[in-house]
This record gives sequence, C-alpha cells and structure tokens, in this order.
Amino acid sequence: MEHIKSRCTSSSEIDDLRTINSYLSNGSEINIEILTGGLANYSYAVSCEDIKIFAKLSFPVAQLFPDKPCPLSRTNNEYTMMKKFNSLNPSLVSTPYFCDDIGDDMKLLVTQYSPVDEQFGNQFIDGSVDKRTADKIAEGLSRLHLKETHIDELQFNSEMKPWVQSLTPILEKILGDLHKPDNNNHVAALAKQLGEDKTNSALHAYVSTLDESECLIHADCHPFNLLVGKKPSIELLQEFEESGSVVFVDFEMSRGGIPATDIGPLRAFPISCAFAHALNGHRSAADNCVDWINSFWSAYEAKVRDSGLTTDEEVKKIFIQAMQYSALYLLAGYGIGVHMEYLPVDQDNTKDLERVKESIGIVGLKFLMYGMDVETELSLEKLKAKFLQAIEEEVIQLIGVKKVRRNRRSSMLRMSGRRVSDGNIRAGILDRKSTNSTNSAKLLGMIESVSAADEVIAMQ
Repeated sequence: MEHIKSRCTSSSEIDDLRTINSYLSNGSEINIEILTGGLANYSYAVSCEDIKIFAKLSFPVAQLFPDKPCPLSRTNNEYTMMKKFNSLNPSLVSTPYFCDDIGDDMKLLVTQYSPVDEQFGNQFIDGSVDKRTADKIAEGLSRLHLKETHIDELQFNSEMKPWVQSLTPILEKILGDLHKPDNNNHVAALAKQLGEDKTNSALHAYVSTLDESECLIHADCHPFNLLVGKKPSIELLQEFEESGSVVFVDFEMSRGGIPATDIGPLRAFPISCAFAHALNGHRSAADNCVDWINSFWSAYEAKVRDSGLTTDEEVKKIFIQAMQYSALYLLAGYGIGVHMEYLPVDQDNTKDLERVKESIGIVGLKFLMYGMDVETELSLEKLKAKFLQAIEEEVIQLIGVKKVRRNRRSSMLRMSGRRVSDGNIRAGILDRKSTNSTNSAKLLGMIESVSAADEVIAMQ
C-alpha cells in the first residue's frame, strides 16, 4: 500500500493515480481487498473513494513446486505482454500501469481495474453461456497468434518453459497409474485396451510440441483467466450483462509457443461442466457448454483463414494440437482434480464426481490419441466429427445414469464471492491414490499447510 501511495503523484501520467493522489491530499484513505492468492502470488483490489485499481504481488517461486524455476521476470513479462495485447485488442485487456520491485524478492504489478470482474467459468457452471464471448475471445487470440513476430521475440519469457515442462511427470504418472493391474475403472479399461506403448507414444507426441515457437501466446488461457460481466439480477429479465464484454487476465505465462496452447485449455472446463450437467439430467445446459466450444472454434478458424496467413494444413495442425492440450487439462482434472471442485456437482457427492471424472478421463485419453501422427491422415472435418462424437458419447452415457434429477443451481463460486486462482490449488482436490510416493507425500503436506493458511484469509 505504501508503495502504491508513492506512485500516486500529481505529476503521474496515469489518470487513476493522479486522482488517488488528489483524494489522499484531501484526507482520504486507501483500502485493500484480497481477491485471490496463496501459492504464487496475491492479487488485490485497491480503492480510494470512487477509484479502484488492481495489484498483483508475485513471489520468487511458485510454492506448489518450490524446487522448479519460476523467475520473478515473469511479472515484468506479464506487464510487457499486457502492453502488447493492449495494442492489438485494447478492449480485451486492462491497461497496465507499472511493474516495480518490492524488496529483493517480490514484484508488484498494478493495472487498471477491469470494467467486468466475474470469472467466465461461472457461466459454464451455470450451463448458460453468452455466445457473444466466443467471437471476442477468438478475435483476441487470433490477433495475438497472427501478430508478425521476429525470431528473438519468440524467445520472450522463455525462462518459464522449464517450469511448464516440469509438469510433464504429473501427466506421465496419471497415465502410468491407468495401466496398473488394480486399476479397473472405465478410463483404465480404455488405456489397457489401447496399450501402454500407444498411450506413451501419444504423450510423447504432446511433449514434442512444448519446444515449438510459432507465435506469441497467452499460455494460460482457460475460463477462469477470462473476465465477463456479472449476471444481472432477475428483476432485469436479462440472462447476461448488456455489453457482452470480455477481459483477458493473468499473462505471466505468456511466451512464444503454438496456438493450440491457448485453444486447448479453453475447452477443457466447458467439456467437464457439460458432463456434470448431463449427469444432473440437464441436457440443455450440457448442450450450451458444447455449443459455445463449437462457436469459439468456428470463429477462430474463420479469423485465421480470413487473414490469408494460415493454410488449410496449418488450420488442421492447430486443431489436432489443440486436442492434445485439451487432453492435458482433462487428464489433469481426472487425475489430480484440477478445477474439479468447481463443477456443478454437490460438494459431498463423491460418487457423482467420480462418475463425471471418469468421462473426463475417457475423453482426455481419446483426445490425446487423436493428436498422434496416425490421426493426421483424417480430414479436418472428420477430426471435428471425432472430437464432438467423443463428447457426445459420454453425455449420452451420463444422461442415462440417474432417474431422479436435481434442480439447476447458480454457480457456487458466484454465490460465495470466491475467485479461482491458478496458484491456489487446494489439497482437497488431489486424488490421494495418486500421491503415494515419497515426493508426492511431501508435496501433499506442503499444499495442505499453505492451503490451510489461505482458507483463513479467504474467510477474513
């Protein structure tokens, strides 16, 4: 707070900071509210009278993997990428104000406060999704991916690549566990049917893409890193906020990479929600999630084709690789529960959650296989059909599971006022059967201690 005050001067080039200076000079105080935080950073809403700004305080390591490099330069690079993205899509990102050192081992990023501030993931949890967002998100990503870049620019934030690649062993363990003799669920049955050699080859096909650099990417593009307008009150008789605005956030992983790194993760949580809605008997809600996925890809494909810079084969390659990256997130949801606690499933209903996770794992495994070279002989249209067929087969299976249906309910995240933070994976979402090694036990204990402290802050 003191550092932000020191930046709020009458000579600042930034309107918000000059206005705060004026308010402080007249005796007003700065207020601060924690939005998210825990394992890699804390983010805050900082306000003074009618002015609100956003601040993120970054730590030198991500505590989930403290032995892996996660350099503070990521925050400087987030600031830089926000400026780049703002030049391409000024309506889709908050204006960055400054990025400064705090002491010897922290960074403070301060930006304009987003005009919309509900996480997009809530709409998929609701099963009611604003299709206007599909075109806007596709516009933002396509402009970034098609931006003319020099070879040295593709090395931007490359110091984050080792940290990203260090997550591969988690996926290896998830797949390895599927081949254990005592694992008899539906996902394991499919893995055993495919064979360990084939699933390993599929994983290696994904890993081989990690060093590719074709364009600039957001690199952490999922529905909780996109902000939209809050759902209007029922009295307004509107389903969505009037403008349909979208704002991209959390650019600290941005770097040179491939378009699929942004497209694939964006589809994983909507697919997971579709399965949860199907199990609850809400076919229309499931369809809304899948329809948005289709609308987004159609808009993205049209924009990259219209640019004249992308060939048919390149479009097909993007779609194939995007399935691999969707698979990564789906299998992480299945294996260690990433984002699974936010699905529209009753928190104490472990049976339903496990059934949904099986469908997530099955589709994740199929998508991983579709990314192998053997599938590239198929046309893009056939690949799209296989993508949708894999989802539809699980929706049909889940719709038929239960005869007693629950009423649809609004996102528990919205009702609680909580935000999802990537740096705040809680111990409760981990599959303890997958954490039986010595290293995993240490990791689990560390997450539990950090998460417990973060829960206290959340309650405050």
